[in-house]
Amino acid sequence: MKSIPEKPNNGQVNFDDMINDLIKNFLEKLLKSELTEFLNYDKYEVTGKNSGNNRNGNYSRNFQTK
Repeated sequence: MKSIPEKPNNGQVNFDDMINDLIKNFLEKLLKSELTEFLNYDKYEVTGKNSGNNRNGNYSRNFQTK
């Protein structure tokens, strides 16, 4: 997430983009923490190795919503 919202040439902040970024980051953190809670171990932790309940990676998805 960008710490300072980018300003267009007229000096105004695009709040739609800022809100979309906030929601996106919130959902990503929520899903990652849900996976950690479900599997009962943190990412890269040795206890999860060969447990039969492994993290298999992820991939990006693009949703176009308004």
